[in-house]
Amino acid sequence: MDFRTIVELPRERVELGPQSGVLLVGSCFAEHIGGRMRAALPEGAVCVNPFGVLYNPESLRMALEIVVFGSLFFPEEYLFEGRDGLWHSWLHSGAFSAEKHEDCVSRIKAAYEEAVGLLRRADMLCVTFGTNHIYEHRTRGIVVGNCHKEPAAQFAERALDVEEICTGWDKLLDDLANEFPALRVVFTVSPYRYAKYGFHGSQLAKATLQLAVARLCAGHPNALYFPAYEIVVDELRDYRFYEADMLHPSAQAADYVWQRFADWAFTDELRDYAAEKAALEKAEAHRPLHPDAEEYRKFLEALERKREAFRRKWATNK
Repeated sequence: MDFRTIVELPRERVELGPQSGVLLVGSCFAEHIGGRMRAALPEGAVCVNPFGVLYNPESLRMALEIVVFGSLFFPEEYLFEGRDGLWHSWLHSGAFSAEKHEDCVSRIKAAYEEAVGLLRRADMLCVTFGTNHIYEHRTRGIVVGNCHKEPAAQFAERALDVEEICTGWDKLLDDLANEFPALRVVFTVSPYRYAKYGFHGSQLAKATLQLAVARLCAGHPNALYFPAYEIVVDELRDYRFYEADMLHPSAQAADYVWQRFADWAFTDELRDYAAEKAALEKAEAHRPLHPDAEEYRKFLEALERKREAFRRKWATNK
């Protein structure tokens, strides 16, 4: 007897190998999966949230358009000095804020250049939508990625409908197909529950995102959906897999979703690479009780041989 339902993974899949590049953007759930992706792939092969954590489809579309069309680096008018004395960007999270204007710009530019460089060779762009609610700046007339604790009266909150989401993303997916024909766009929906909307409102927000993603995937051969939301809500389906606030999925839940994703997307070659890399990093993290002992010296010599064997083996597979 089976006491749980297993979410079926899509038959169509992305195949990631040790040579693959991956760009992930979206909600904090993208951060959790992106961190695990970084651990599995070679250094420099993964870029996570070059604009910081973003939650709504419109902010994510705006950010990706800047990355796709490299000539549009960053509009200066999106920068402002907040009431906290820091420089912020309306398109970025607080991770890019700084006391000095030039430091804020420097952080933005470095992340932008990393994303542009990686997208040119990426096999997969993973986009995680968190909510369909947006905040529009009343005087500037723009959708902001983060309110940066500015007065609430400056913003108008509203919910995007399916049509609004698809209108912008239809064009972006076409542009991505033209610019990067081999790139696959994998959509996910964050399982985070928005209690501030009320739980019925939270479900409506998720349903809107699901409907929009389904329409986008049906209309674009370069887009497909991975059911992270369903795995947490329908397969794990227990408060044991949430943090203490009962809203954020736990690290254990993220680990499980990650394992399902790796089973779906990783080639056998990448599974081997990731396992060998993890074993090597575990050995490198070892801290001896007696660092001057002969036994530890031999351990370091053996570790260096393993490093060299790892480099030789995987260099030949590039």
